[in-house]
Amino acid sequence: MLVRINDRIEAVLAAGLALAFAAMIATVFAQVAARNVLEIPLIWTLDVAQLLFSWCIFIGAAVAFRRGGHYVVDLLPAGALRGRRVQAVLSLIASVVVIAILVRYGATLAEIATRRVSPSIGISEFWFFLPIPLGGAFMALFLIEKLMTGESPE
Repeated sequence: MLVRINDRIEAVLAAGLALAFAAMIATVFAQVAARNVLEIPLIWTLDVAQLLFSWCIFIGAAVAFRRGGHYVVDLLPAGALRGRRVQAVLSLIASVVVIAILVRYGATLAEIATRRVSPSIGISEFWFFLPIPLGGAFMALFLIEKLMTGESPE
């Protein structure tokens, strides 16, 4: 059941990432065209691009985590079964540590950012930092799925 829920979550996240990435490209294109062709600055484009970039990075990292898309370095030969088990445990521990840091300190950063407003687009900077704990939360959900299905978090 969790696999089906995570399949839907991943599909929604992937669609949102595609839209956010397209919007980021369009925003940067508008910034460059306005500055170089029209010779007028579009001040808001930098903040919008940074906002979209933040969402793409942290939510995209969660999707990549579920798909096994992060880099993996094989330190042991394929036949070293005991070493592979140790490596799987270390990978699990590292995943839990990274997820905990993203959720805990990302939430703190987002909370601190609620007291600041982006001057060019007039929104709380909370929205710039929210993807950090959200990405960590999605990674946690995907890690639980991996553990339930017996898949290594590598």
